[in-house]
Amino acid sequence: MGGWRGVLFDKDGTLIDFHATWVPATVDTAATMASLAHPADGTAAARERLVARLVGMIGYDPVTRQLDPESLLARGSLGEIAALWAREPALDGMQDAIQRIGMEFRDRAVGSASPLCELVPLFGRLRKRGLRLGVATMDTTLSARLTFANLGCAHLLDFVTGFDGGHGEKPGPGMVHGFCAAMGIAPSEVVVVGDTQHDLEMAKAAGAGLAVGVLSGVAGHAHLRESADHVIASIEELEPLLDRLQPPDAGRERPVHRGVA
Repeated sequence: MGGWRGVLFDKDGTLIDFHATWVPATVDTAATMASLAHPADGTAAARERLVARLVGMIGYDPVTRQLDPESLLARGSLGEIAALWAREPALDGMQDAIQRIGMEFRDRAVGSASPLCELVPLFGRLRKRGLRLGVATMDTTLSARLTFANLGCAHLLDFVTGFDGGHGEKPGPGMVHGFCAAMGIAPSEVVVVGDTQHDLEMAKAAGAGLAVGVLSGVAGHAHLRESADHVIASIEELEPLLDRLQPPDAGRERPVHRGVA
């Protein structure tokens, strides 16, 4: 393995199938909020218009079923989405709207999370290489932990943080630095793997040793190639990639990064 000592994964679109998990969770949550805004005495057409408006404002087109890779749904945090929806006039004034939106998203996404490959064997093999494993997501920390617990692989992860985990948000460097501080390793010893520019920009901002883009999520090669050191089809190609690469200054002792930016 040479000098790599840790891998920090994005969650949705990298480990978890974004389209199978978050698109239905988004539509269903929008439908629930529309039903609360327009109860049984409201018209079905009004509810449908509100659903379309809610999902549209965060980048999903329910007619074409297309998702904008630069949108809030693709790159933003769950907190940003909930806050934006809560400002929608039809929901404005609804008590605890932000909390309700977050809860609906969490319950649906956790329950329907579909891994992009068998995570337990993958994580096990990476750990046998001596790698520490972490996840940095723009979902909540609780939702991420519940997701991996449900999938039976939480015990194989050394570090999990969401946008609310105290390490800042992507594309800032804080999540990488938090992982490094917790593991006692340097950013240059970390491989960051993600499916959006924000993941890769986070890696660069933190000084990570390697930024790997995956095409299994919301962005195509054209969106990732400028910020990625390497672009692969999915995490199933990560191990062969690591086998081909020789980390810079492999074998040289590096200073341990202790700070959190």
